[in-house]
Amino acid sequence: MEAEYPFHTASLLLLMAVVAIRMYFSGYADAASGVKQNTKGEGSFRHLRVLLGLPLILAFLAYAIWPPLLTWSQLALVPEVRWSGFALSVLGIIMLIWVQKYLSRNFTGTVQIRPGGNVITTGPYLYVRHPMYLSFLLLGTGIFLLTANWLLGGGFLLMILIVMFVRTPIEERALLNAYGNKYAEYAKRTGKFLPKVSSFLR
Repeated sequence: MEAEYPFHTASLLLLMAVVAIRMYFSGYADAASGVKQNTKGEGSFRHLRVLLGLPLILAFLAYAIWPPLLTWSQLALVPEVRWSGFALSVLGIIMLIWVQKYLSRNFTGTVQIRPGGNVITTGPYLYVRHPMYLSFLLLGTGIFLLTANWLLGGGFLLMILIVMFVRTPIEERALLNAYGNKYAEYAKRTGKFLPKVSSFLR
């Protein structure tokens, strides 16, 4: 079991880094805009987030306190593959910071549109409308490989995918309502999660 502790420690450090990054940029955006974010407009998605998130949080707490509790869901992955997951997670975190810096005061952890906000079309948003989800997809895939645990890593990755495809339409409607044709034109020339090939041919 001692061989598991480097992966255990690395996984927890990565997740703590993500929480710290989100808290920092969320606090900055609240202070800069003068408006605290809320979950108004998310509807049933709020309940889905709790339904998916709470069991996963409890599983990660169990993993943090006593890793042997989750050996029953362990996968047989070689160390090289698991450490490649660490590298992938670090890449996801770097991308997350990049995205957050460009979002700046526009960032919310909900579908709320901050007053005085604008359509971001630079940095990672030049070609992709939702690059933050791509950063979390990299992170989730990395955590899955690093933990080599189908309950933890697989559950985390599954939650990210569900959030991506359930919440994105809600966000797109909110942005269209807020910015109208400006966002519609931006959406035509950009990909949702990955760049359009045509974006590089202009």
